[in-house]
Amino acid sequence: MLREPRALKSAAPPSPDKTKKRGGPTDEHIHGEIYSAIINHQIRPATPLQEDALATAFGVSRTIIRKVLQRLSHEKLVDLIPNKGAFVSKPSIEEARQVFEARRGVECILTEKLASTITREDVDRLTAMVSAEAEAVEQDSKQRRLQLSGDFHRELASLAGNEVLRDFVHELVSRTSLIIALYESPGAVPCSYSEHKEIVDALKRRDGKKAAQYMDHHLRHIEAQIDLADHPVRVDFKTLFKPLS
Repeated sequence: MLREPRALKSAAPPSPDKTKKRGGPTDEHIHGEIYSAIINHQIRPATPLQEDALATAFGVSRTIIRKVLQRLSHEKLVDLIPNKGAFVSKPSIEEARQVFEARRGVECILTEKLASTITREDVDRLTAMVSAEAEAVEQDSKQRRLQLSGDFHRELASLAGNEVLRDFVHELVSRTSLIIALYESPGAVPCSYSEHKEIVDALKRRDGKKAAQYMDHHLRHIEAQIDLADHPVRVDFKTLFKPLS
């Protein structure tokens, strides 16, 4: 049986005064805007992030932009290259493999742990997120679907109660978004929200072992949708560019 809901741990949303300040947006607001644009594939990997252009777009100084880019670099979403500037990170194939390996290790542990502490309120929250994913799929909204999928994994990690691992998962999920943008196979079938539902159902039954197995399967499915072959692919140009008859 699930316990009665525990008190919400999440902080209240920031007040307008904390989001905006006189004279323009705060560095926190700007960070959130650029962060979302990167993980939602609005800005692709290897794209240059010119300080002047960003400062003009947000109406702030280059000093603030530089501070935001340094934070994004710490989060592994931006590369700061001396004498060249800032660029959206472009994960290597080996880095991509390591990210998925790390996610399987950490998220399976957290999922199994959560099964022993999850509340009815937690299950309802995760179920609502899965329903929102299903709606995004029906509407064929890829950007919305990707965002909700990442949110599901972040929320699950937050509910597990280990703040260090939670922060690690948040970073890994963001880096996965870059990997998908770079290496997703043509015609890849998006991961079904039903896999998230399987995880939630197992958690509801307090079956930690099964929930962890579902998580492992789910993450391997995501990895299978991207092409991480590290060998050159032979292309038959004659066939590819066959003249029209």
